[in-house]
Amino acid sequence: MKFVKVLKLLLVASIAVFVIQSSSAVIPSPSIEIYPVSGSVGSSVSIKGKDFSIESEVRIFWEGKDKIMASTKTDSKGSFSASITVPQVPCGYYRIKAIDEVGFNAYSTFRVTPKITKISATKGSPGTVITISGNGFSADSDVEIRFLDPFNETWIISQKLIRSNDTGVIQANFEIPQTSEGEYRIYAIDSKTGLKTEYFKFTVTVPKTTPVPTTTTSNEQSNKANQTTKPTTTASRVTPKTPVTFSPKSTPGFEFLLGVGGIAAAFLMSRRRR
Repeated sequence: MKFVKVLKLLLVASIAVFVIQSSSAVIPSPSIEIYPVSGSVGSSVSIKGKDFSIESEVRIFWEGKDKIMASTKTDSKGSFSASITVPQVPCGYYRIKAIDEVGFNAYSTFRVTPKITKISATKGSPGTVITISGNGFSADSDVEIRFLDPFNETWIISQKLIRSNDTGVIQANFEIPQTSEGEYRIYAIDSKTGLKTEYFKFTVTVPKTTPVPTTTTSNEQSNKANQTTKPTTTASRVTPKTPVTFSPKSTPGFEFLLGVGGIAAAFLMSRRRR
């Protein structure tokens, strides 16, 4: 009799173990997959879940946020799909959790990374002041803005240290340094985590210099007019006087007088001889 009882107990125990193993194999644990697994504030995250309760409402939560990020319903197989937007939070790792009406739940981890969201201008001359905005940085942390050479990323032409607020948001003015014209890169780095933002391109332009027109006063204009109307005096050329020569042939009546004088002289000489 005792042997029979022992056999019955062993049979019951075997059946119980089989039932437990069968039930665990039939009801798998729920799980979710997210894509992408990292991104910036404001980016979209798709969520796919399986093995939840059949035709049950599923709510999506973000770690540290009380409000429901999304709500959907499972199909006849306990699967669902949904999407959420990354909320305004500092950089770091956060859990995305899904839970159905029965209480089955699952979670996955998402990493928030920093990002420059806006630059007030992408072109300007040296000395131009631009405004840089961003989010997803560490809360109340130092953030360094860097201005890089386009051909050598290790050459930092200019940099500025600023401070993020308690939600990881930055906004600061940045002056374009004195450098040659061309295309440069701007990015920000989170001092606490070492995470870098994507590059923003900035084109430095050098304004062309134009000659400044000269302005003259009324006195200067009158003086200039006087200078232009005043006659110029030049030394007159002196021509040498030619000496006047008296030649017998060139004086009118000279030959006649000469003849008369000869006759008179001959007459006087003849009388003296007598």
